[in-house]
Amino acid sequence: MINLRYHIVSVVAVFLALGIGLALGSTFVDSILVNELEDQVNEFKVGRDDAIDSKDQAIADKQRAQEELEALRTDWLREEQVHDEQLQDLRRSSAEEVNAIREQIDAERQDNTLTLNAIEALMPKDRLEGTSWVIVAPTGVDLLGIAKIRESLIESDGEYLGTLWIRPAMNLQEPETLTALADLFEVESSDAELPELVISHIASWLTEREGLNNQEDQILEGLIGQMGVLGLLRHDRYGSSAPSNQVGDSDKKVIFVNDSALMSLNQELFMSLLEEVTELGEQGAGAVVELRNESSPVGEVVNKVRNDADLAQSWSTFDEVDSLEGRLGLLIGLSRLPSVGHYGSLPTAEERFPR
Repeated sequence: MINLRYHIVSVVAVFLALGIGLALGSTFVDSILVNELEDQVNEFKVGRDDAIDSKDQAIADKQRAQEELEALRTDWLREEQVHDEQLQDLRRSSAEEVNAIREQIDAERQDNTLTLNAIEALMPKDRLEGTSWVIVAPTGVDLLGIAKIRESLIESDGEYLGTLWIRPAMNLQEPETLTALADLFEVESSDAELPELVISHIASWLTEREGLNNQEDQILEGLIGQMGVLGLLRHDRYGSSAPSNQVGDSDKKVIFVNDSALMSLNQELFMSLLEEVTELGEQGAGAVVELRNESSPVGEVVNKVRNDADLAQSWSTFDEVDSLEGRLGLLIGLSRLPSVGHYGSLPTAEERFPR
């Protein structure tokens, strides 16, 4: 039978085992919990440190951005100040330059005025005295240009004999025109010599007619009048000091006036008439003047003469008569005929104005 000691030892062993188990169990649990708590504390510290670092970085970035912004603002203010100073300097220099240009223009204008006045004062009023002039021009040419040339002739005491206007109908290739001229000259319209016949009569009317008797002279004048009736020509005597039945006089010269636009319309007639007058007259028979036309370049008229060896020796040419200087140059050139020269601003000219 089991004695009491055995029971006591068993009870003590049970409680001892329970105590040992509790001791061991509490020690193990406390170690895990402590470790977990330490890990959480460590994570919290790391998070706090990261947050502090982020905050410090954000503060540093903000401060740096403010410093950069302030630097940009300072640079902008400095550039704006420099720009304003440069703008003021530019405005001041521009104003000074404009004033200098105005003063220069005023000075040049005064010099030009004095020069022109001196030239005009030195131009004798009788520079063309003893000469007679007839102008030949196509209708449609600048009337103001013709008027200024006419006034220059009259003011220089040249005898102005009127302007022979060539009308558009005066086309020697037009059948209707040839038929009308054939009836007037009493020849066949198919006659190949009809254009030359017409040109020669006009050229004879323009040049010296001392070899013609009164009857021949009247016949020639009548032919020109009939061509006027046919609407081919028109003799404008406005401003002329010669009698209505007189076109020729001693030392009579011819001035052909045209422009580039109209030259292309009547080139054949213009050149043929020039050549015929050249054959009938002497060297220095007159002048060829080209007026400016905004629709075409200058040179079509005068270069036809300057590039022809025979015509270039017989006709003085002028490609710049729109200004007062140009018209004074024209008068000087006309007064030097029969000495021939070519004047103007084109490369084909010998010089700008007669010296």
